[in-house]
Amino acid sequence: MLEAPVTGGLEALKKGQMTVFMAGDKTLAEEVRPMLESIYCNVLYTGKMGTALIPKVLSNMLTCVHNLAMGEVFMIAKRAGVDMRTTFDCIRASSGNSFVFETGGPMLMQGTYDPSFSLALQCKDNRLGYQIATKHKVPMEILGHAMQTYNRALYKYGDEAPCYIAPKMLEEALQTDLRSEGFENWEYSIQNVDGSS
Repeated sequence: MLEAPVTGGLEALKKGQMTVFMAGDKTLAEEVRPMLESIYCNVLYTGKMGTALIPKVLSNMLTCVHNLAMGEVFMIAKRAGVDMRTTFDCIRASSGNSFVFETGGPMLMQGTYDPSFSLALQCKDNRLGYQIATKHKVPMEILGHAMQTYNRALYKYGDEAPCYIAPKMLEEALQTDLRSEGFENWEYSIQNVDGSS
């Protein structure tokens, strides 16, 4: 038996750029690997049954931290008078860049907040991550704060709200939106570079 959750988001799915994590019987995993490699951009074996869900959930939790910090960074720049596109380009070309920044930043500036994944699903992954951390006795200070902020967003905007909507609470509190021209038709692509995706 194998466990094989997929990750990458709706845009990656549309472009055939999803990643799959496999766990379970290693011999079986190697037997089905060619088939999965023909379907997915990246196929990673994580170990015994039950381990494939862990990096998927942890990655989604890390997305929350990135997204919240990104909202704050854009708000600081905007209120300091820096053009939003210039801010995006500068961070994209420097050490603060990340997959979440490149994909989520434009969605914040569009005001779409990534409608391809619901806030309810994101909060479910956060709860799963919390259970994993609790089981292994790992304190979640930063991830725990992000989890609570996402719960607050869930209570405010509802289950079907887009997963990157949490920074909207900051926009509303400061009465300053993060919309910016030039991101209306933004797209992204995933490239597999040396095992990354």
